[in-house]
Amino acid sequence: MTAPVPATAAELLEAQRAEYGTYVATVPIDINGARAFNPGDAVPNSHVERGVVLGEQVAKTTTKAGRVAAGIDTDTPKG
Repeated sequence: MTAPVPATAAELLEAQRAEYGTYVATVPIDINGARAFNPGDAVPNSHVERGVVLGEQVAKTTTKAGRVAAGIDTDTPKG
């Protein structure tokens, strides 16, 4: 069974956020000999869930490692 097709642009945007908003590549990832993701690239949830990409190759965006890989500043200035 496949997921329902989003009917509106807002639904499509939310579906893409859900698919691409959880994992980020921490190392270069090749699939079938071709570069698929560079460090910092968003990685689809389905790739991780189906084992196309190994869990050791990604970090969740909610972790410090994921934010560092994505280039998000993790240091809060003390003031």
